[in-house]
Amino acid sequence: MRDYIIFLWKPLEQRRIIHGVSRDIRLFFYAFTIRLIFSPLALSYMGFVFKPKLNIESLVPRGLLDFMHEKALTILEEVGIKVANKTLLRRIEGHERFKIEEGWIRIRSDLIEDLIAENRQKQKYRQCKEDEELFISLGYPGCSWIIDVETGHVEPLTTSRLIDATKFIDSLHDYGVRGGAPGAPVDVHPRLRRILQCLIGYTFSRSAGPAPFESYEEAFYIKRMAEVMEQPFGVDIYVVSPLRLEGISLDRAVPFLEKKDCAWFSVSSMPLAGFTAPVYPIGAFIQGICESVGGYAILHEAYPDISASFSIGAYHCDIRHGNIVFGSPEQTLMDLFGVALNMFYGKTLYGVRSFRTMAKNIDLEAQIEKVSSATVGVLTGPGAFIHAGLLSVDEIFSPIQLVIDCELARYLMRLTKGLEFTEEEINLSIDAILRCAKKGHYLMDKTTLLDYRRIYWIPEILDYSLFHTHRPSPDIIEKAKKIYKEKMKEHEYVLEETKRKKLEEIHKEAEKNLL
Repeated sequence: MRDYIIFLWKPLEQRRIIHGVSRDIRLFFYAFTIRLIFSPLALSYMGFVFKPKLNIESLVPRGLLDFMHEKALTILEEVGIKVANKTLLRRIEGHERFKIEEGWIRIRSDLIEDLIAENRQKQKYRQCKEDEELFISLGYPGCSWIIDVETGHVEPLTTSRLIDATKFIDSLHDYGVRGGAPGAPVDVHPRLRRILQCLIGYTFSRSAGPAPFESYEEAFYIKRMAEVMEQPFGVDIYVVSPLRLEGISLDRAVPFLEKKDCAWFSVSSMPLAGFTAPVYPIGAFIQGICESVGGYAILHEAYPDISASFSIGAYHCDIRHGNIVFGSPEQTLMDLFGVALNMFYGKTLYGVRSFRTMAKNIDLEAQIEKVSSATVGVLTGPGAFIHAGLLSVDEIFSPIQLVIDCELARYLMRLTKGLEFTEEEINLSIDAILRCAKKGHYLMDKTTLLDYRRIYWIPEILDYSLFHTHRPSPDIIEKAKKIYKEKMKEHEYVLEETKRKKLEEIHKEAEKNLL
């Protein structure tokens, strides 16, 4: 193709024919030759989208994952998982592939292998999602504090403040935000807090789900509220590190499991490197495999008729403070490795698009930690942006931070869409060059007017101007406050009366029985 163009072009140059024709004819000939170069015959790959991605599977050697799996099987056979719950112990007593000694359940490797093979078989029919529409979640709604929009002070999350926060979350539905009440009201009796949280969430947010719960007594009423809303109800079970299937999450789940009164259960753990797990990441992950896979095996065999799943993780711990450090470079790396590890056990590709931070206010630390970990997640795979609007992991809710996180999420979603390189755009570009080269700009060209907003993301609260063209205007915080006030005025959603009355009756019953 290139030789053919030279064949056409050289004789004209040599005979000085091209120098004698008009500029317009020369431009036409240039355009013709460029189109010839970029024709489908020359470039069959024209029409792709440039989307930079981390190929997570290729980053982790399969041999390493096999090795970690084998070591975990050895630990489960030789050490096992400790179980104290008598109901659960009775369920698995006599199981030929479990050996119980002083509360420790040792698990035969062939059982684990069978369950993993079954899990991989189920998961292989689940298609990996492409980058879908923007989905922003609050993640775990465990807040007890809120940052006041006007004063910027951290205040207790009271009932009235929680209602306003929930309304604001729902008002951002068109931004892609989904969730209910971001925490439990601290001005009511502790035994009723989660139940009232659930009621407030369902009443004022169209995308609310069941509130989290600490006890079976709370969960009993929350489940009934979920049934009114026609939502499935399941239980999350956390294996306590190191290697203990016990504690609050198990005790609140067993009554539901015994009655087959939940749609599903999930098993996971949170081993903290250097605190409740080996300080080395590989050791923390091996222990995490033991806990999640071992806990899953025990519960799956005890309750085989209930849909079950598991996920594996390991976490960076600051031993000076005794807590996980979300947003740290180590935790971002652990999240990333966890994706590859969970894919080894059958999960589809996903990205940990985390807005978690250790910051206690809307400050530089919050933005650094949120955007760094979320960017890695976006480059890894699809998924929801989680923990939006939350600070100090999930202790504090900030409406202003939620607006900022929405802007960050839109920024990163634009990154996921990539850059298009298509034959149609080549043709449109060449035509535009012919029209506009003499003018010296493309500002009013029809292609710019038609497609600029489609191609280039325009921020809502960021400022792309230069200093010398900048006019004094509100800063990002003030812009976010303006959005908050506008959205609160616009909010109209309230749950329809029939369902609302049923939820309120359940809440009144809980007040009567739990106090």
